[in-house]
Amino acid sequence: MPTPSAVPSAASRTIPEFLALEVAQRMAEKLEVVRLQPKKIGHLGELNLSVLASYYPESDHHCFDSRFSSNALAQLFKKITRQHFYKYQAPSDIGAADFDLIWSNLELHLRGEPEVLMKRWRSRLKPEGLLMFSYLGPDTGKELAKLFRNDCLLKNAGSLDMHDVGDGLIQAGFSEPVMDMEYLTLSYDDPHLLCKEAFNLGLLTSPESVEHLIQTELKLTITLEVVYGHAWAPDALLSQKKAGITTISPDQIVRPKK
Repeated sequence: MPTPSAVPSAASRTIPEFLALEVAQRMAEKLEVVRLQPKKIGHLGELNLSVLASYYPESDHHCFDSRFSSNALAQLFKKITRQHFYKYQAPSDIGAADFDLIWSNLELHLRGEPEVLMKRWRSRLKPEGLLMFSYLGPDTGKELAKLFRNDCLLKNAGSLDMHDVGDGLIQAGFSEPVMDMEYLTLSYDDPHLLCKEAFNLGLLTSPESVEHLIQTELKLTITLEVVYGHAWAPDALLSQKKAGITTISPDQIVRPKK
């Protein structure tokens, strides 16, 4: 799978909270057809605990964001008052095959080596565990080429076509990958706000790119190609991986009712 172009580092960008929440809610709706009661959930990418907590209130929710590691008193208060909270888990403390559900919101397109991330997802899932993820596809921000000079633009997601990602999941050891996508459109009256959010989405080289607008009479919009995917970690007894190819038995393809 091709490697995507460089985007601003995580330290210099913040995906708009409203967008992360909207995508998380849309992704969570796909859980309604999934028979799964995870005991332990790992959260990556943009964190929106309120979304999954409503689906799985009895589950343990873990994240790997160090911002949560020094908030022990707040975590304890939430536990006592029966509020949902993340349990911080340092990456070095994560055991193999530790989670029933890995939830990655708007993470994949920001990684320079998507194959490495997919293998990491796979290593953290228990047999028959579920991966659910979202990312911004290659059509995201396509209209910005008409608004800005080429040296202001960053190619979002490179060539992370959803079919390539599906193939990558198989190569990483997943089974039954399902991919789908939709387009969302953000409209702006303020060019400064468009530049700020386009930068935070990894589409512009600078949040101050407004001075390089070349077509001010055009509509100020950003098209988002939001790609969703899910795949299963196969039961070790029902599948075997040979030379990068995963063989799935018929019993595993048609999942039994629980």
